Amino acid sequence: MWWDRPRGVRGLYGNDMTPIAVHDCFGWLHMPFEARRNDFAVLICPGLLGDELVAYCALRVLADELARSGYWTLRLEYPGTGDSCDLAVERSDGHWTAWQESVEAAADWLKSISGSRGVLVCGMRAGAMLAALAASRRDDIAGLLLFEPTVSGRSYVRELTLDAELHGGRVLPAGGGIEVGEFTFSDSTIAQIAGTDLRKTTLKAARKVAVFARAESRLLDECLDSWRHAGIEVTKGGWSDDLHSLVGHPTFDAVRLPTFHDVINWMTTAFPLGRDSTTRARSQPVLPVEATLRPGGCVETTLRFGSSQRLFGFLCNPETGPSPDIVIIVNGGRDPRYGAARQGVEFARRLAQAGISSLRADFAGLGDSIPPPGQENFISHAFANRNSDIRAMLDVLEKRGFRKFTVQGICSGAYHAFHAALAERRIGALILVNQPLFTLPRRPDEITYLDHRRQTPLFYLRKIASLQSWRTLIEGRADMRTTLHSLWVRGLRSLRLGSRRVGRTLGLIRKQSFAQSALSELCARGVRTLFLFSPSKEDLEMFRREFTLEPDALVHYRGAEMRIVQRMDHALISSESRQDAAAEMIEFLGKSRG
Repeated sequence: MWWDRPRGVRGLYGNDMTPIAVHDCFGWLHMPFEARRNDFAVLICPGLLGDELVAYCALRVLADELARSGYWTLRLEYPGTGDSCDLAVERSDGHWTAWQESVEAAADWLKSISGSRGVLVCGMRAGAMLAALAASRRDDIAGLLLFEPTVSGRSYVRELTLDAELHGGRVLPAGGGIEVGEFTFSDSTIAQIAGTDLRKTTLKAARKVAVFARAESRLLDECLDSWRHAGIEVTKGGWSDDLHSLVGHPTFDAVRLPTFHDVINWMTTAFPLGRDSTTRARSQPVLPVEATLRPGGCVETTLRFGSSQRLFGFLCNPETGPSPDIVIIVNGGRDPRYGAARQGVEFARRLAQAGISSLRADFAGLGDSIPPPGQENFISHAFANRNSDIRAMLDVLEKRGFRKFTVQGICSGAYHAFHAALAERRIGALILVNQPLFTLPRRPDEITYLDHRRQTPLFYLRKIASLQSWRTLIEGRADMRTTLHSLWVRGLRSLRLGSRRVGRTLGLIRKQSFAQSALSELCARGVRTLFLFSPSKEDLEMFRREFTLEPDALVHYRGAEMRIVQRMDHALISSESRQDAAAEMIEFLGKSRG
């Protein structure tokens, strides 16, 4: 029977968590114990852009909690998002149409695999709009579970426009398309999003809705009132501290994920397990051990590895087959393996088109890699030691026949790649993008200075003059103590590093710094290293203090080089940034292979 297949990666409570591909979209199926049938299954529709990145691990825990309670649950990544392919966007009338079609296809697949008669759709932010639109068309969607729902598409378009203008540094003309993060929205797509309004959306069959939102909203109240008048049972849940990590968390610290206690209570009360809950689902199709995607020019397969198969990644090979060498792409910051603006996915697929294999994988406690026992309900610290994770990546790839290894990382990922190369002689090359540190501060809390290092004194003067800033402070939504502490640490750190640089320049300090001695060791072993930076002063700060920015700064470090890419930003958010960075990295790899 299909449920007797070998067990794969386990979720928080040991239930099966299986990677799947549906119509070129990637997702995760969380199955109840013994794959029991239930009347209702749950489809989770994430938000977009930063909303998706921040809530990723929390929604994984929600899916685990739902499966633990007996509900088959599917987490979906829309076309052109996460690890999914882009083909559906190209075939459809833009992103909005493709995303709606993917929600419906996922609902059909989930019903067929689980044997459930109805679906509950869970939506986060913009995902709530997609969930409600699906419920307006289908008669098998029994209810909605919405977190911070975006009610007005017009308001959301304004939000997207501001985001695009912030990163693009210019005001966009009205009525055109928008490029924001990984998306290039056409004017017709923008019009479709703007035309969506949940206050005017009639739910076809759904009779129960639960909404969890942080603050009171006139638009949301109007929407819920309209649904109540249509005879729908609406529950407006409170926003407890338990749910905070759905919408934001510290950039670097370990973070406790939600328990979703109130959510699960509503779910089990509103949609109790059906009479067939003690019967195994029969005549179901076989679930593959690994999911396969075929974006243009490459073949991607899922890979589970490490202790108890707790680590997860995507192996991306050229269509012609694996190359003898491979690039390991690790997490940047707290983002899942595909990265901000999907830079990890885009880079991997560019590599495949250039004939180079890659593995983009999650560190333990990030994305879909499960933390060690006892820490399962946490997002791990961004600067936790990752040598064992990278060693596990090397081990599984070596077993698959790869022999030459390059590790690429952005920001904290670059830091981890650098330190892993010192511990692992199998690593032959490094690509380090905007590496912020070579060593961690002595006090763990001092790492928070990175949160504020980009903010100039003028930035804070403007904040003082802003009425909204004072409102945020008074309402307790800004942590002034942490901000002041970070600024103090930033000043002290700059003073210490500046003093050391002056001391070395004057010959008062002759001993090499850790960065200098470590790079010397790597070069002596024949490791080739590319330091890639944006022109931002903050991104260049640490490297300048260690090696200077002169053209011959690394002349004594054979095999190491530093390049500044003018159109590159810190996290490779803009398309120009990703394109230019990828060109530099692939050119470097070409020389390494030669």
